[in-house]
Amino acid sequence: MSTMSLLEDLRHRDIHLEPDGLTLRVNAPREAATGELRALLHERKRDLIRLLERERRRLEEADRRGLVIRWSKEPGYIAIHDPTTGEWHEVAASGCPPWILEDARAHRRRSEVRP
Repeated sequence: MSTMSLLEDLRHRDIHLEPDGLTLRVNAPREAATGELRALLHERKRDLIRLLERERRRLEEADRRGLVIRWSKEPGYIAIHDPTTGEWHEVAASGCPPWILEDARAHRRRSEVRP
């Protein structure tokens, strides 16, 4: 099982992990805190810490970047950056409210001015 699959499974079971340096803090329901879970977390601790740290940095970067609305490379679409997840979403411009289209135009104008 990949580390990402393991983390998704743990989250689905309401087991929350938080890296703290080289320590992995675990918040799990009493019935989930078994010896098997402890052994699994001990075995995969390094990989889980790395993945959680990468996730944290990605979310911090997404938050720093904020909401970005621009024209997509695909004609007729708008690219919207979600600051809560860091994901980009492409939506048809024809279905967007006017304020989104204006933001995309403003982003294009600002980009054209930059050297």
